[in-house]
Formats: sequence, structure tokens, C-alpha cells
Amino acid sequence: MRIERSEIIIEIIAIIIAIKVFSFILAPLSWLVLKNQFCDIISLWNRWDAPHYVDIAKNGYTSVGEGRYFIVFMPLYPFLIRLLASIIGNYEVSAMLISNFASLFACLYLYKLAKIDYSHSTALKSVFYFSIFPTSYFLIAGYTESLFLFLTIGSFYYARKGNWLSAGVMGMFASATRITGLALIPSLIYEYLSQKSKSESETRSVKDIFFLCMISFGFISYLILNYIVFGNAFMFVEMQREHWSRYLVPPCVGLLSDLWGILWRDPAGKVLVGGAEVVFGLFGLGCIIFAYIKKFRLSYTIYMLLTWLAVASTAYWLSMPRYTLSLFPIFIMLAIIGDKREELHYVMTIAFLLFFSFFLVLFTQGYWAF
Repeated sequence: MRIERSEIIIEIIAIIIAIKVFSFILAPLSWLVLKNQFCDIISLWNRWDAPHYVDIAKNGYTSVGEGRYFIVFMPLYPFLIRLLASIIGNYEVSAMLISNFASLFACLYLYKLAKIDYSHSTALKSVFYFSIFPTSYFLIAGYTESLFLFLTIGSFYYARKGNWLSAGVMGMFASATRITGLALIPSLIYEYLSQKSKSESETRSVKDIFFLCMISFGFISYLILNYIVFGNAFMFVEMQREHWSRYLVPPCVGLLSDLWGILWRDPAGKVLVGGAEVVFGLFGLGCIIFAYIKKFRLSYTIYMLLTWLAVASTAYWLSMPRYTLSLFPIFIMLAIIGDKREELHYVMTIAFLLFFSFFLVLFTQGYWAF
């Protein structure tokens, strides 16, 4: 039976709204019970990195004071916050509105991307797993996850459809949102080469490759911004090392550091700073290996591998559970499994919702949750 497009959109929106309503009820109720006081709902979500994006939106980038360290946060998301805040007058609300609407479009594109190769049921499950993944509360908070995934999944979708200009433009904005947007370049060039037919003209090929190389323009604009503010196009690298203690090393170094951390940290740190980082980091790597073995679409696997290497190649693993959310092909893979094995679908649903709720409460209460 053919499913109408309007019915599909309603199904996707229903999933998203259900999860967001659940989240917006759980967060203040948890605060009310645990703190025994009422709260400002928006402030519950303005945690950890979220205020930094708001600060950039309000004050711009600077080379002096504590604000100089915020150069490590890329410019597109703060720019959009500033743009929307100029209309509605509230930066924190603007940040959340952008995240929540972008997450809606990310889900729509994820469905459309999965539907190219799989059934309606599998495509819808990929959206469902994506929406309830243990760290999907970052699709609500003032973080870049939603915007980045909307642009990245959209870029892949247009590449699969052979619309290389749209793929390049969305990829360009993705690389102005997160540095891992650069992983789109080799991934989509491979996708292009795998689709290229012998009948295409050389002119067409050169033009399409140029469109995909446009992805780098977003990152180049970030380098220019670094140069304008600091006189050094790569100042963000120095700030990452100086203030955030982040620099490139083999992934095994970060893994061993976190394993060692499990031994010496306090009980909460053993779970959240050591254990969770290792579990999610290895989960992401395991999914990449599984994708390769099962001959999952190679452009997706290349993207996942390069993204994983970018976030795992540091002196210690930090925020790996959050970064795993960016490995969006995982949710298509899980949907394939869940569609074939109903019992596994229920197991994943219960497990994801359990940890989603647990981490959401920690995050909105102000505890470290990636």
C-alpha cells in the first residue's frame, strides 16, 4: 500500500514532538523534585558549551580575556543565534529554537536518505532511533548537533540524488558549523565517483567536483575569521591545546587515558568521564567495522571513520557519547537490524530511552553529561 507523503511527514513530526514534549516535562519535574524549587525551563538547557555559543552571538569573537578561548567554536551557529535574536530579542531562546527546528529537518532528511535504499518501516525506525539515542537531548539544547546533522544528512541526501551543487552548499555550511564537516569532502567525492557513468562529459565532471570542493569554503571562512581576530589562521589549534588540552595523537592514547581514568577517578567520574567515554567510543568504532564487513554503503562508512578519527585522536576521550550522535549512518544500520528482529527493536528502544532519560536529567541538573 502506497503511503502518502503527508502521512510520512506527520509520522516523523509525531515522533519528534513526542520526544521533545517528554523531555520538556522530565527536565523541570526532575529539577522540582531534586532541588525542591521551581526553575526557568530555558536555563535548564543552557549548560556547559551552550552559554559559550550565546556569548559569541552577543559579543562576537575577541582576542582578549576569557572570550579568546571561544575561537574554538565555529561561527555559523552563533551567527544564526544572533540573527534570530535580533528578531525575537532573546539569545538563549533563539539558540534552542534553531536547535529544535534544525533537528526536525535533520530527521526529515534522514528519513529521505534511508528511504532511497530501504523500506518505509526501516527509514522511519532510523528516525526513531536517532531521536531517542542516549545523547539525543543535545538536539534540544543550544549545541551545534542539530544544525550540523541537518546540513550533513542533507548534503548526503542531495549527493545520493546527484544534485552536487546542493550537496556542496549544504556541506559548506556544515564545515562552518563543525570541523568534522570536512569529512564530507572525501566521502562525497567517493560517492560521486561511484555514481559517475562513462557517458558523462569531462566538463560536467569538473563542475561537479568543484561543487563538492565548495564544502571546504565553510572551513576556509573559519580560518579567515581566526586570522582577522588573532592574526593567525590556525589560532584555534593553539587554543585547543592551551586551554582545552586537546591535540592530535593516535586514538589508542585517548582510549588508554580514559581506561586509566576509570581506576583513579571518583565513582561518578568512573561512570561518566571514564566508562561512558570508552563504551560509546568503542561502540562507534564497532559500528564502523560492522559497516565495512557488511558492505554498508562505502561513502557512509568513510564519513563515519573520518569523523570518529577526528574526535577520537586526542590525548583523552571527551564527549564521545555526544560525538557518536554525529555518526548518523549508525541509525540506518540499527533500523535495518530492528526491522528484521522485532525483539531487538524493543531491546534497543528500552535501552535508549532509559539512558536518554538518565543523561537528560544529569545534563539539565547541571551535572557533566558529555
